Amino acid sequence: MAEARTVSVIVPTRALRQRGALLRRALDSVSAQEAVCAVPLVVINGPDRDPELTRELHADRRLRVATLEQADLPTALRAGREMVQTNWFTELDDDDVLLPGALAVRVQALEERPEFDAVVTNGFRRDAAGDALSIDDVRIVEQDPVRALLRHNWLLPGAWLCRTDTVGPGLFEGMPRFRECTYLALRLATSYRIKFLDCPTVVWHADTPLSESKSRGYVICGVAALRRILELDLPSDVRAQFRTSISNACNAIADLHLKEGNLKKAWDWHLQSLREPGGWRYLPYTRLLVYALRKS
Repeated sequence: MAEARTVSVIVPTRALRQRGALLRRALDSVSAQEAVCAVPLVVINGPDRDPELTRELHADRRLRVATLEQADLPTALRAGREMVQTNWFTELDDDDVLLPGALAVRVQALEERPEFDAVVTNGFRRDAAGDALSIDDVRIVEQDPVRALLRHNWLLPGAWLCRTDTVGPGLFEGMPRFRECTYLALRLATSYRIKFLDCPTVVWHADTPLSESKSRGYVICGVAALRRILELDLPSDVRAQFRTSISNACNAIADLHLKEGNLKKAWDWHLQSLREPGGWRYLPYTRLLVYALRKS
């Protein structure tokens, strides 16, 4: 396989025993790619790694493996990018799957259009109800990718590919720990030239157990993630929409603390939600907190 068609695939993973079979499936989907040479760069992310699975990964000759002592996805992605020694790179979550021919079609798209820095493809979102395309109309996204994000996040994990010589490790600088795909989509759309393809190349699994997007941390860190997104160079109308989203995230944190029985923190975050643009929508939520306070 010519060096020009060698692709690095960054695979961040906590290497949890419960997700071992999913990780193996993801790595097999990388190794099975045809018409390119795929190099999996596995970044073991944090101290919760299973010793047996970790030994297995280090013994697998297909892989290059690095280990981080602190669990942090943006750091893991940056570490993976710094390991890249090929002309192209992408990423794959440890519970997702590349479809056959995924990398070849992306490489071909950028080979044919050298003016583009990255390619983003369609993909499938898979849950108990079945598969659904991530992007309904790629043409709409292509016309205005930044504003299209206000309606729907068009960037699935693992659905993109970048040129190594024009997209450096700075792609991941400033990325928040959660809402990474939204941040990455905005970074690509505001700083690089993207080619969009209406071709599914990845399957994203929505119902995976122990997923970070279903964690308590995802809710708690929502406001911080949105504030980091607002540090990007965004059009004023897009910035205003994300500012409004902060009140939603504050309310979600307040609701979480209320369910956990921490009324003080619930009140603090509720008051914060009211102070944010559009926060008046959560005035009725005050009744729930007053009722909980009377019962306590």
